[in-house]
Amino acid sequence: YSTWRKGVVASLERYRAWVNDAELSDPACEKRFQRVFGRLADDKLSIAFVAEFSRGKSELINSIFFADYGQRILPSSAGRTTMCPTELLWDASIAPCIRLLPIETRAESLSTSDYKARTGDWTILPLNIESGDGMLEAFQQVSLTKFVSVDEAKRYGLYDEEDPDISLSLNEEGLIEISLWRHAIINFPHPLLKEGLVILDTPGLNAIGTEPELTLNLIPNAHAVLFILAADSGVT
Repeated sequence: YSTWRKGVVASLERYRAWVNDAELSDPACEKRFQRVFGRLADDKLSIAFVAEFSRGKSELINSIFFADYGQRILPSSAGRTTMCPTELLWDASIAPCIRLLPIETRAESLSTSDYKARTGDWTILPLNIESGDGMLEAFQQVSLTKFVSVDEAKRYGLYDEEDPDISLSLNEEGLIEISLWRHAIINFPHPLLKEGLVILDTPGLNAIGTEPELTLNLIPNAHAVLFILAADSGVT
């Protein structure tokens, strides 16, 4: 993919040089060239990792991208650890960091894509990529949760009364556990990510009904979906 993209850029550069040499260029033509170069530079290959809870999805991502640290950087203990959709990518224009979108933004009408252009709404944590312990501490933020009332969960679109299993998720006080964050973007300089790969790590499929942006936006917009199964568990 990266080789193809570089080949297209090289061909366009040769064509632009020919147009200039032939004195056929004008400001409108040059503007179109710049627009196409910009789209190619920003173009990414997006792959969504999808699985039920505790099927080793986050473990697989750890082994591909963070094995050099000698420890699990992305939370992957037993139970549901990925509480919000998490994008793993590299943007050279900003420093390594984790950008976290508060769950309260779900009460607004804007989508996650709309918020990506509004940097002031995100909580930004710098990443010290030289320290495995520092990375681990920062990544723990992705799995943080809080308990809210049913009414508040409904306001965020995270409580479906028609789901027979939803009542089982209430605690003794009648509160429901939700993610502290709506979306996380991890900016990390891994060689694969530098080539334009974007990984979307999703919450377990068991909760996909309460994550409408996953089913309506994030997963359909991915170029490929990798569905992960565990050898010791059947498909339910």
